[in-house]
This record gives sequence, C-alpha cells and structure tokens, in this order.
Amino acid sequence: MADESAVRSRLKSASINRDEFTKASFDFTAGTPGERTEVASVQVNRAHMLRETNATEYAIMAYQEFTTDGTADNQETFNLSHDLIDSGAVDTSLLLYEGGSVVQPDSVDYDANTFDYTSGGTDTTLGVYYAAGDQAQLELVKEAPNGTKETVDSRLINKLHLRDNAKEPVNLSLGRSYWQRYVPTDWTLSLYVDAPYTAAFMQDVDGDGEPEPAANALLSIPYSAATGSIEGLGAVVRMDAARR
Repeated sequence: MADESAVRSRLKSASINRDEFTKASFDFTAGTPGERTEVASVQVNRAHMLRETNATEYAIMAYQEFTTDGTADNQETFNLSHDLIDSGAVDTSLLLYEGGSVVQPDSVDYDANTFDYTSGGTDTTLGVYYAAGDQAQLELVKEAPNGTKETVDSRLINKLHLRDNAKEPVNLSLGRSYWQRYVPTDWTLSLYVDAPYTAAFMQDVDGDGEPEPAANALLSIPYSAATGSIEGLGAVVRMDAARR
C-alpha cells in the first residue's frame, strides 16, 4: 500500500510549473449524437495537479454539413437541425467553412435557426460549427492506465453558452478529497459529451485529410505540473478514485 504521507512530502518538494491544457494539447474525435462519447483526450507524461483558483473554459460546438445548389452566386437559406443560440461565452456563435476556408454568412437568424449564404461555386460543401441550445452534458474524466476512472467535473453545455466567462468564470471544484485534483504520470484526461448533435472540435470539411478546426470552441484547463513523475502518486490517486 502506498504511503500517502511520503507521497505528500514528495509533492511538496517537487519543482513545478504552472500552465494550462489548451485545444492544442488534446487529440480530438467527433461525438456520436445521442451517445456519451469521448471527444478530446490527453495523456500526461508527468504529474499534474488541476487548479481550482484559475478559470476553466469550455465551449463545445455542434457541427453540421450542407451542400450548396447547382447555381453559382445564388443566395440560399440553410436550416440548422438544432437550436442556434447567441453564446455569451464566445465571440462567434456560428463559424462557417466553405471547403477548407472560413467564409462569412450573409446573415444569421437565431430565432429561425437558419443562416443565409451565397456561394460563388456549385455543389460545394459547407461545414458549420455553432452554439446549440439543446440540453447536452460534458464530463471531464481522469483515467488510470488500469482503467480506474473518476469524473472530476460535469456541466451542461447549453448552460455554459449562456455565461459571460469574464463575469462568471467557471472554476473546478475538487474538494471531495485531497487527491482528487491530481492526474499522475501516464494517466489520461478526457472530455466526454452526451449531446443530440455531433459535438466536434475538428472536422475534415473539404475531404483533403486536413481537418478544419472549430476556432469558436473553447477548451482550457489550468494546472500545476511537476518536472517529472512522483513516486507512489499513481497508486494513491488510483485508490482514492476507486473509493468513489
């Protein structure tokens, strides 16, 4: 059995730096509508401690594709399948790609859940990342190499879109135990989404193998990290997580 007091002593004497996980830290997969799906994950190569005192940022976007008609320079109205909301968390609630390029819609109608766009081409693919008001859940989960898991945060995505992050910052609450905040070496931190839409941070709109990013999505999780592994931390955190 790991000696918790010895592990605490090693943590106190460890050299640490402060940083944050950003979108660039994660590997992404698209969510499956109607199912709890892992959409982002990062495996850490040193001991991390998630921080409660600094704001965490989440803004998860729905993704949908359309094809323009066979007439160039023809304005079309496109109907989104889910409730489009004007998000207070991000500057751009609807981000539009035509093929691999960001373009500007002619107009956006939040009440009708539609946008208008005039394409200079024909039969082109449009990819849309947008803030959806449908009820959807996210979970931030840490997982040990042996499969032991613990959910460290859970939020309603639609409620997050209604917040102004500058006025109402989101902070993690990790007070269930001393060890809950720790993500040991070789553990994985993952984001799961259960939504009626396709939740995505990246999709290959133009089919060239290079996915186009949801630049209007947010994912930022602050941490303090040791310069390496902490002996015994994995065992202590694994036992702690298994108790809940």
